[in-house]
Amino acid sequence: MQGTGTLSLLQNKKEYSEAEKITLDYFFTNLDKNIYALKPTLSFCLGAFLVGQYSRSHLSMRDRFLYLFDEMKKAAETGKIAKEDYISIDDFANELVKKGDTFQKLAYFEKRANSFLKQYGVDYGHASLKDADVIRFAIEGVSQLSTNVIEMPDPELGSYEEKSTRYIQFSKSSIIIPPRLKDSKYYERIKQNNDTLMESYEKNSSIVLEFLKQEVYDETKFKSKAAFERTAAAKTFDIMRYWLPQGLATSLGAIWQTRIIETHISQMLSHPLEELRIIGEALKEEGVKLSPGLLTHVSPNKYFGETTLDMYESFKDFSYERYFPIDYFKRVKLIRHTDDLENLLLASMLYEFSEASFETLYNKSKTLTESERDNIFEKYLAKRGEYDLMMKALKVGSFTFEFLIDIGAWRDVKRQRVGTILKQDITASLGYAYPEFLENTKELKTVKDEYDSLMLETPRLYEEVKSEFPFEAQYIPAMGHCTRFLYEFHPRQAQYVIELRTKSGGHHSYRTLFQDVFREVEKVIPRLAKYIKVDWKDSIEGRKNAEEKTAAKRGEK
Repeated sequence: MQGTGTLSLLQNKKEYSEAEKITLDYFFTNLDKNIYALKPTLSFCLGAFLVGQYSRSHLSMRDRFLYLFDEMKKAAETGKIAKEDYISIDDFANELVKKGDTFQKLAYFEKRANSFLKQYGVDYGHASLKDADVIRFAIEGVSQLSTNVIEMPDPELGSYEEKSTRYIQFSKSSIIIPPRLKDSKYYERIKQNNDTLMESYEKNSSIVLEFLKQEVYDETKFKSKAAFERTAAAKTFDIMRYWLPQGLATSLGAIWQTRIIETHISQMLSHPLEELRIIGEALKEEGVKLSPGLLTHVSPNKYFGETTLDMYESFKDFSYERYFPIDYFKRVKLIRHTDDLENLLLASMLYEFSEASFETLYNKSKTLTESERDNIFEKYLAKRGEYDLMMKALKVGSFTFEFLIDIGAWRDVKRQRVGTILKQDITASLGYAYPEFLENTKELKTVKDEYDSLMLETPRLYEEVKSEFPFEAQYIPAMGHCTRFLYEFHPRQAQYVIELRTKSGGHHSYRTLFQDVFREVEKVIPRLAKYIKVDWKDSIEGRKNAEEKTAAKRGEK
């Protein structure tokens, strides 16, 4: 451990002046760790802005906050704001010192509140009190692998924003290899494999970018050169992320209710991976600073920790299988759905507007004619606006899917806060997927050949390491390797996730995944599918339109 709360060096990019230290200390719980929380002194609006910056900025959240003072100075110099509205970091710090920390003067009230919350929220078990307390964390310098746990609490409630593989160039200097692997005989081979993946990522990025500019995008059809360049760059990163290993360091913002933090940290403290236990300790340390009454008591969960290890050990030989390549297995498999789902939904749609029992309405639904069924669905759904959810009667019933997709697509899908996900461990043993354009494009044949070689060589190392380090071996696979998970959701959640993940500006992999999900839902209940606004538009045009809007807003030419 580096003394930073993670396995990475401190993510800050600069030494802080005294004024900067005073300012940061007023808004954040520490200045010298990679995991910290946002104090109540920082508004929720500004906090949301800083969390949102993770996807497009290399800066830590603290450094991005300080950069606001530079932006304000430029705005004053260019006349965007009045000069008297500008305040320097030195003046701001002086004001804090002069006035003192107002929140310190409320120490009695804070102590009284924490005593009450501990007594009723912890000692007496009134869990609803924990829902009223929210903590915002900056989690920096953690591996891609660790986010599979960080962003998946139980229950599935939370808000996350992670560094984007679409807008940020990654380098091999930021790859994490955990201590157990560093101290093992495999270290040099793991490091070499990571270096080879990242060197190929960097080298082939320019080849792919040139291909896109020459063969895919026509600059004359763009409204600005900036939009053309941004579109090609974003698509390049979408393709090249398949090379990135799971040990790659990332940063994210996470917002949780204290009820979620309590159980989530407890399970992290009990996790088989050392990195997760370290992150759990750091989250607890910072969380206690803001909510001691509810979080001081959090400790490892014996049930979770011991059961996890028992299950791995007792059933490790059950149904082990490999697929090379992904084409031999359907990416989307509908495992089951609620029987007689259409009649169930018809009765549910009528229920809130009736005095009849559900059983009566359900039996009545079975006797409806085709036109009567159409009419109910139309009345209930036809007036839905572009961003409206379907009304809540569509939360009855469920679909259960099994997915086998590239880890990069899983990285995006796992942040969904609808439905229930059961995830298998990250592996390199289930084959790999091809990024868009790579498989059948003669101009990229050399890139494809190199990619194939890496995707086939990495599993050999993975299998060897796994035999001795079954948990730590998960740091080795690349995002192009495949992973499997179970996803269950009700019909309204199906509508939400299909519409969200098929938007034409999204990544090709998860777009086509949820287009396939739509096709399966349509087979089961076509009357509902008629009102799901799945996006079939070409992803090339969608990415172009999105970047043109961004360029226009920024005044780029």
